[in-house]
Amino acid sequence: MGRERQRGAIGVMAAGTLLLALICLALVIDTGRLYYEQRKLQRVADMAALEAATQGGMCGVANADLTELSRASAAKNGFVPGSGDSLSAQLGSVTFDDRYGGKDSGRTFSPGGDMADAVQVRVTHSVPSSLVLNVAAVFSDLPTQTELTAQAVARRTAMAGLSAGTELANLDSSQSLLLNNLLNSLLGSNLSLNALGYKGLANANLSLLELSDNLRAAGINVEAGSVDSLLGAQASLAQLLGATVDAIDPSQVLGLDTSLLHSQLITGGIKQASVTLGSILTVIAPDSVRDQALQGQVNALDLITALAMVANKQHAVTLGADINLGGLLGATVKLWIVEPPQIAFGYPGKASNGQWRTQVHTAALRTSVEAAAGIPGVLDVNLGLAVDVAQGTAALDTIACGGVGQPVDVSVNALPGIARLQLGKYADPKTGVVSPISVNVLSGLVKLDVSATGVVGGATGTTLKYKVTKPSDLPTEDKSASSSLGSSLDNALTTLASSIKVTPTILGLDPLGLIGATLGGLVSSLLTLLKPAISALGHVVLDPLLHLLGVSLGVIDVRLIDLQTGGAELLI
Repeated sequence: MGRERQRGAIGVMAAGTLLLALICLALVIDTGRLYYEQRKLQRVADMAALEAATQGGMCGVANADLTELSRASAAKNGFVPGSGDSLSAQLGSVTFDDRYGGKDSGRTFSPGGDMADAVQVRVTHSVPSSLVLNVAAVFSDLPTQTELTAQAVARRTAMAGLSAGTELANLDSSQSLLLNNLLNSLLGSNLSLNALGYKGLANANLSLLELSDNLRAAGINVEAGSVDSLLGAQASLAQLLGATVDAIDPSQVLGLDTSLLHSQLITGGIKQASVTLGSILTVIAPDSVRDQALQGQVNALDLITALAMVANKQHAVTLGADINLGGLLGATVKLWIVEPPQIAFGYPGKASNGQWRTQVHTAALRTSVEAAAGIPGVLDVNLGLAVDVAQGTAALDTIACGGVGQPVDVSVNALPGIARLQLGKYADPKTGVVSPISVNVLSGLVKLDVSATGVVGGATGTTLKYKVTKPSDLPTEDKSASSSLGSSLDNALTTLASSIKVTPTILGLDPLGLIGATLGGLVSSLLTLLKPAISALGHVVLDPLLHLLGVSLGVIDVRLIDLQTGGAELLI
C-alpha cells in the first residue's frame, strides 16, 4: 500500500507541475505578446512624432494639422485607430534639467509655450489581456482587454538669421566719401576708404563664434561657446571694432587692407563708449539650442555701422558742411539716432502672445539738412528739411525644410517704416517737434514762416520668399518690400513742395490778414526758389545719407544671412 500511495502522490505532483508549467507558458506567451504589442505601438508613436515634427512645428508648414500628420504616419506603419483606440498630437516645448547634455539628463514636455518646437504623439490601443486563458472566467475582477499606451516627443529645430538695410556693396566714389564722413563723425575714427575698400567690407562676413573668440583674446569676459555670454559682455567701442576687423579673413576680401582698416578705425580719437552686442543682436531660441546661433554669419559693414549708431544713441551728431548744393550754401547735416538697427537669429512664427518671435528693425532716426539760400538784398532763407524715419520691420514667418537634400523655403513678413518729411528745423530732436523755417525780407521788415509736411509709408506688410539650396547661397541677395504710398523720394518731395504754407508778418503783426493779400508776388517768388532747393536737399544730401544708414524711404530691404536646420530627433 505504501508504494501505491507513493505512486499516487507522484502523479498528483506531476499533474500539478504540468499545470504550473502550462500556466507559466501561458504567462510567458501573453507577457511576450503584450511586450511585442507595446513595442509595435511605441514604434508607431516614435515614427508619427518624427514625421509630425518634420512637417510641422518650427521646420514645417505653418499651422500644420499635427494629428492628421500623425495619423497618416501611423497608417503607413500599419496602425489605424479602431474602436477603443486613440491617437493625438500636440505642440509644446521640452525643458531640460541642469544635466542637459549628459546621458542622465531629465526632460519634461509641456504643452504650448512661446518656444513650442516639439511634437508629442500619444497612442492608445486595446488588446486581449490573454490569448490562452479565459481571464473573465478565471479572474472575475480582471478586464478581458488591456489598454496599451505609448507616447513620444520629437523635435526638428530650424533657425534663421535676418538683417535689414540697404545694400552697400556698389558704392561710387562720392558715396564712399560721404560714408567716410558719416562713420568718422559717429565713431571718431579716421577712415579714408575708397569705393573698392567699402565693397570688400560690404562683402565680408564673420561668424559670431569668431567674434566671441577675438573678444576673449582681447581680455573681455566672454564664456567660450555661450551666445548669451557674448551678447551680454560689456566692451568698449574700440574693442568691439577691433574684434570685428580681426575676424575678417583678408584672403576672402578683395580691395580691403584689413591692417590699414584696423589702424584707421582704432585711433586715439575713437569715441569712448561702452557697448554690448545685445543692443543690436538678438537670439530667440530655447536654451538647448541657443548656442547654435554662434555659427551664424553677420556682415562686417552692417556690424560696424550698427555699433556706430549704438555708440551715438540719443546723441546729436553733426556730419559737416562741405557738401556742394549748387546755388545753395554749404549744407549742415545733423543726425539723431533714436534706435539702432537690429540683427536677429531665432525661431520662425509667432509666440503665444501673437508677437513675432524673430524680427529685425532698420534704424529709427531723425535727421535735418540745413542750408542758406535767397536773393541778395531781397530774401534771406535759412532752409531746413527735417526727416523722422520710423523703424521698418522684418519678421521670420516660416521655414519649410522639405526632405533630405531638398531646397529650404523661407518666408519673411516685411513692413517698411513710415517717414515724415517736414520743411523746418528740429526745435527738440528728442520729441521730434519741428519749427517752421524763417525767411527775412528786406532785412527783417517782413518775416515769412514757411512749413510743409509729407509722409511716406503704409501699414501693409509684404511676404518675401527665399529659397536656399546650399550654404553658399547665404547671405542672400536683398529682397525689397515697398509701402502702399510709394517708395520714391520724388513722391515725398513732390508732396512736400505742394503742401508749403507761408505765413507772412510785418514787425510781428498781421492785421486782418492784409499782409498775405498784398505779398502774393513775393510769396510766389519764394515758392519758385524753395521747390528746387528742397529737391536739391533731398536728392543730394538726404537720399544718399539715409541709404548709407541702411534706410530707404518707403522701402525695406531684407537679407537672409543664416539658416540652420537639423534632422528630426526623438527627445522623449
